[in-house]
Order: sequence, then structure tokens, then C-alpha cells
Amino acid sequence: MFESFREATTYPSIVLLQDPPVNKAHLSSFNGFKFFLPPVSKPRVAAYVHMSFLSNYTVLPRFAGVDDVLTLDVSSSEPLFGTAFHSFRVINAYSINTVDHRIHSVPPEVLFPDLGFPLLVVGDLNIHNPLSDPLRHFSPREISYSTPYFEKAAESGFALLNPPGQYTRFPLVGKARPSVIYLAFANPPLLPLVKSWEASLPSTGSDHIPITITLGTPSLNKKPPRPRSADTDWETLDPIIKGFRVPPAPSCATPPKLDEWMSESLNRRVVLLKEHTPVSRPSHHSKP
Repeated sequence: MFESFREATTYPSIVLLQDPPVNKAHLSSFNGFKFFLPPVSKPRVAAYVHMSFLSNYTVLPRFAGVDDVLTLDVSSSEPLFGTAFHSFRVINAYSINTVDHRIHSVPPEVLFPDLGFPLLVVGDLNIHNPLSDPLRHFSPREISYSTPYFEKAAESGFALLNPPGQYTRFPLVGKARPSVIYLAFANPPLLPLVKSWEASLPSTGSDHIPITITLGTPSLNKKPPRPRSADTDWETLDPIIKGFRVPPAPSCATPPKLDEWMSESLNRRVVLLKEHTPVSRPSHHSKP
């Protein structure tokens, strides 16, 4: 994977690994990157940060008492991403089943804290849920294992970045089917900064797919005007609506012709509403 960065026109600022190849508590080094990992004999998470990124931002690793979690706090003296925030956080986790197989090594409350600044949560959580893989059949045990994570994420306002059903693991041997095993979540302050989630990096020879998440400045495009329905001139519009006549139905009722007829009828009603409904004057404070 790191060899592919040499040939790319741009390189990632932060590379997050789960279950990294550690030999005698030592992680391989790569030119241009500095690595961080928990202070344990066999860390299950690690991060590589490019030296140019470190020269512009302060990156502080944090360990919350859970061996399978690595947290990076990134801060700057200048506002980040064109916002008022001077810092953001990344949580990298590799959650595995514990001895009793009823709970995972990384609890949901560690992954989804309520923060007032941007937070990105990524990792191999070893959970399966219809929200991330809607076409898969799940056992009751899989649902019971994964539900607390998705419920806690929802309670804290986190959004799942994975496109539903896009696989992140393709088994190389055996009869296991592809699955959505790597998940990424963004809290409300971070979500407007997420530009893309892509499984676009070259194959590494592993059955796990490298994923690229791009952060950037929120769009500065003005929001489109919205109709102010509460101010519709119903006194004038009501008799017009009552006198409205639906265009004649097509004589040959094929699906395309029915669809065209239905759209034309609806569009005529919409035009009437727009003609008698004022629009808002949006500002940068307007909600999408």
C-alpha cells in the first residue's frame, strides 16, 4: 500500500491501520511517515502520519485505557477547513470478541463520545448490521452485537459514511461471502467537512480493501431559494386549484406514457403553486 503512494500525485496525510503487522512490538517504518501505536506488546491499531502534515499541525496521540483504540488529536493555531474549529479528533479502533463472546473489546461509549468539535471514527468493529449491509441476512446474535453500536452512534448524532452495501472485505479463500467490515462515522461538526468516502486505492494483496476518506472546506455555494409555504396566496390560488383539470390520459396506457402523463399533471400543479408562493432569501445561515 505504501509503495502505491510513491506513484500517486497526492499522498494521504494520515494512514490508519487495524491489526497491523507488528514484529516484536516493532512496526515497519516508511519513508516520509511517522507512526504511532499504543504502548502494548501486540497493538491492534496503528497510525502513520506524513511528515509534511506534522510540520504544519500538532498531532497528539491519546490512549484511553483501551488497548484496541488509538486516538489522534490534530490541532492548529489557525482555523481548520475554513471553520471556527482549531482541532479535530480521529479514533481508530479494532474491536474483537472477548472471552465470553457476548461483548467486544471496545465498548460503544468509547467510540462515540459527545464532542463539540469534529470527530472521525474508523475501524474494524467486527459487527454486522442492516444499516451498513442492507441486502445481507443477519442472525439474531449479529443483530444483538451490532445494535448497541449503531444506537449509541445515533444518540450522539454520528452519521455512517459507508455507502450501504459497499463491501470492504473480499475473502481470498474459503466460502465466506464479502462483507462490510470496516466502518467510518462522522459526528455533526465533522460531517459537513467530509468530501468523499472511496474504496479507490490499489489492491494490497489483502482481503481487506483500502479506503480513502477526504476532508475539506464546506461548500460555500449559496443555498437555493425555498418556497415559503406559510405565505402562499391561497385566496387567489384556491379557485384556480378547484378549476384545475387533469390532462386527458393516454389512449395506450404503456408505463412510459403513464409516467409522462403523471409527471405533466404534477408539474402543472407545481407551477401554479410556485406562481402564488413567495420564496425565501437564503443566507449562509440557511439550513440545507
